[in-house]
Amino acid sequence: MLMFFSPSLYEVVDTGRDLRPYESGVIYKIRVADSVTVYAAAESKPDMDAISGSVLVALATAALFAALLLAALGAERRLRLFYGLASAGFAFLAVDEFFAIHETVGHNLIFLANVPGIERPDDLIIAAYLVPAAAFLYYFRDIMASSRRAIAFFAAAVSLFVLAGACDLAGLILDEPLEVLSAACITAGFATLIAAHVTAAIKPVALRA
Repeated sequence: MLMFFSPSLYEVVDTGRDLRPYESGVIYKIRVADSVTVYAAAESKPDMDAISGSVLVALATAALFAALLLAALGAERRLRLFYGLASAGFAFLAVDEFFAIHETVGHNLIFLANVPGIERPDDLIIAAYLVPAAAFLYYFRDIMASSRRAIAFFAAAVSLFVLAGACDLAGLILDEPLEVLSAACITAGFATLIAAHVTAAIKPVALRA
């Protein structure tokens, strides 16, 4: 967990499998505040891409089950379409996160970096992702705004994401943890939205029963 703190507080002075007098995996030898030496397993360094990808898989799965459940409950077609498309979108982003698709495509389309205002070719690909995302959010804005609690989570997610971008530009190490928190807020907001819509769809069925 030291990896979350400023590198000025610690220094990795050695790495290997033979730093302790027994067989082990890769270990980091870390000097903290130039006064204390600690040893940490390589697995202790969080993989933010894996965390983000796992969150996206969870969101895709939840949206798919919501679409199927709402279909079984006879919910309106537009609501089912919202969750179906959301599931497909989250699944695509999960695959992109796990297999670094946009980075790989960018490395093979280096000419994209010549576009004014673009430093890395994959930045333009990410910008292209925003077009269908914005269209989806605009078309289904009434559904997205149907729960005040969900709106609060989504607003927090946007705020954290903007803050993460500012930290990234400033060279602060907090950008990745803030992105994870932003993803957590999106997950909470989406779960709240699903609960509200499924509950509303169940009530008429329960009354008929």
